[in-house]
Amino acid sequence: MKQDDERTKQLENILDKLYENWREVRRETIAELGEAESLKIIDFHANNWIDITRWIGSKYERSEQMNIVSFQFSRCFKEIYWLQFLFYTGNYSTGYRNLRYVLEMMSQAYYVDAKYPDLGLDDQFVRAREIEEHIWGWNIVKAALSLALSKRDSEVRACFKPLWNELNQYVHPSVALLDSIALEDFSSLVTDSFSRNLAMDFLHITDRVFDVTYALVLKKFLKTRESALGYEFLHEWEECLPTTISVIRADY
Repeated sequence: MKQDDERTKQLENILDKLYENWREVRRETIAELGEAESLKIIDFHANNWIDITRWIGSKYERSEQMNIVSFQFSRCFKEIYWLQFLFYTGNYSTGYRNLRYVLEMMSQAYYVDAKYPDLGLDDQFVRAREIEEHIWGWNIVKAALSLALSKRDSEVRACFKPLWNELNQYVHPSVALLDSIALEDFSSLVTDSFSRNLAMDFLHITDRVFDVTYALVLKKFLKTRESALGYEFLHEWEECLPTTISVIRADY
């Protein structure tokens, strides 16, 4: 047993040395961006998730929360933690791929729930599996936002297709993206490193993805708008969550 403990410690030391560069990237991120920006993902978006979840719990019975939108939104908390970690370690490219996953996941959830609102959670997932074969990617995002925001496809495309395109750059190999990253921070192509411009872009895109996420969730659970309107930090939402704000203030 003692030998096993010693071996475990040796392996942990090896791993600590292997990833010790992350500490330096994190230190540089904090030093260059300051506390507010460095902690924004976990401080802003995790707290938003907690508050929205609390509003839903206070306005809806447990049975009313048993749907695919609520279930998938519950998974976003874990994603937020990982996004903060990827941000601190300068792994912006992987973070973008995670953000696309969140956007598509929540769009699919809203679309399925809007089409089949009377089905239980298990049956909604059956429907999600059925539609995956013919409506996914940008098409599911467009369909969900058209329903949620009552906009024509052309309007949704104009507002949100650029975001989708930006996320997709990091999913499929792109020489153009490779060149742009190399010009910004060549070392980041082969190792994790801090870049002010890349970091700030990542924070901006994170806001935009979660702006859509919150909008879809609040549109599903419309009774939460009253709580949102009285939210003490609503002014922070007004600065970077325009789609969410439009849902909250619709018809008010």
